[in-house]
Amino acid sequence: MKRNLLIAITVTAFMLATTIAQAADITFSGQFRPRFQIQEDANDATSPRESFTTRVRLNAKANVNANTEVFLQFQSKGVWGNATANRNSAEVNDDNADVGLHQAYATFKNFMGAPANLKIGRQEVVLDGHRLFGHTGWLQGAQTNDAIRLDHSAGNHDINFIYIDAIENGGVAANSDRNSGLYVLRANTQGVLGGNLTGYFVVADDDSDGISENQWYTIGARQKGKMAGLDYRVEFYHQFGDGAAGVADAGAELSGAYTNFVRATSDIDRDAQMFGLRVGKTFKNAKFSPTITLWFDSLTGTDDDNVAGNEMGTFNTLQDTGHKFYGLMDQYLASTGAATNYYGLQDIAIKTKFKLSDVNTFKMDFHHFQTQTDLEDGDSDTIRTNGAGIWGAANAAGSQVGTGALDSDLGEEIDLTFIHKYDANTKIVAGYSHYWTNQTHSLVNASGGTVGNTADDDQDWMYVMIDTKF
Repeated sequence: MKRNLLIAITVTAFMLATTIAQAADITFSGQFRPRFQIQEDANDATSPRESFTTRVRLNAKANVNANTEVFLQFQSKGVWGNATANRNSAEVNDDNADVGLHQAYATFKNFMGAPANLKIGRQEVVLDGHRLFGHTGWLQGAQTNDAIRLDHSAGNHDINFIYIDAIENGGVAANSDRNSGLYVLRANTQGVLGGNLTGYFVVADDDSDGISENQWYTIGARQKGKMAGLDYRVEFYHQFGDGAAGVADAGAELSGAYTNFVRATSDIDRDAQMFGLRVGKTFKNAKFSPTITLWFDSLTGTDDDNVAGNEMGTFNTLQDTGHKFYGLMDQYLASTGAATNYYGLQDIAIKTKFKLSDVNTFKMDFHHFQTQTDLEDGDSDTIRTNGAGIWGAANAAGSQVGTGALDSDLGEEIDLTFIHKYDANTKIVAGYSHYWTNQTHSLVNASGGTVGNTADDDQDWMYVMIDTKF
């Protein structure tokens, strides 16, 4: 009897949901993405780490009427057998509650009669190839924001304004503003030099520490297109504004190098740049239709001249998808520049892609990394002398302090990726990466290196992933 009642309720609920979905024009989609990976770090005293992770998404899009849409994206992600997340099946785990809303927003077309669409709610913010704002989709959880977005398009141009509420600590009972937000203005024009020209102005207003004001700005432009059979991209961004909080967050090694540094009152300006260049070509008539692309990225770091001039010279990559640009092993993801100890980053890379068949693709990328601040001459002596904890005391045995004691080379990385299109909805991806670590990398990248204990073993990483979308 109970079984028949349950079946009746289930059938009725399904039919009712189907009827409502048809009436309101609701569509469903989703994703199932398990991944197995093995990673061996730079410390030869540790063993390789293995893990299974999964992303599960269920999407619901409702066209409420001609002018209003609602999108909900439920997501569950986790590590298989994770005891701290109640996924350990060796014991009772019926209180697992890892499903949440990754995105939940409404879109209002021609909002208030204006020629612009308003999107409000939890949403992924992806702009121009993920360079400054991306969803970091490689991560099973991915990046999302509480945001308000206005989009205007007409003719050959687009204008976007986005407000991102990054940190909300203030309230009625709070004695100070402890919030952090981003204000993004973007303008794009199509049909320029065989492609698109995009300009940016970003305001970062970060008062989350409640100690000092930290308002700084990013302005720049990006040109992407195709000319003379070559695909190209060139971009430049400049950052200016308050820099004291950024110096303080970097830690005592950097802040201690400044004269009379006091976080709340220090007059330190931000002066940083990023330059990126990409040129590539696809040989469509050659076997495997190879694509060869040359990349160069330069993100400025802080040096002794910055310290002497009371400046913070390290570029902040905001919400970029660093996994896409700086190697698949994710050695340099920190937006603040902490992954190179705030000495900046230069990446010289060659990326290739081969279409082996209609269903198989092979990619091979090679990166050479180095700090933008020259560590070999005297550009960082003051900073490194102040931070003798990892560099060793000046004139001591094995010290990395002083001109010529260390070079700027951070090592090389190779990434191999094989993609198989299993069917129209599923692809199987396998990859292997190797990082040739050196002493500079072990010291600045927090991989465990100190003087006399460099932890500069090479690193390896491999994975296999199934990605099904429906």
